[in-house]
Amino acid sequence: MSVRSHTAPQAFAAPPCFFSNLCLRRATIEKAGRSVCVGCSTRLRGVEFPLRPPSLQPLYLTGRAAAEALDMD
Repeated sequence: MSVRSHTAPQAFAAPPCFFSNLCLRRATIEKAGRSVCVGCSTRLRGVEFPLRPPSLQPLYLTGRAAAEALDMD
């Protein structure tokens, strides 16, 4: 009898609020380049954006590919 493992799609948890030393909530939005909860977003200036899901694959497979992409010469 063979056993197949069913892998469910990974559910990614939201990161902790940027102000996690003061706040115990999870981040729900991005504002000023930081992942924050709605309550702490009032401390920052800027436009609010929804959280982006984490990448499933790295942008560059190797360090060399990343260096070539950043090469300005």
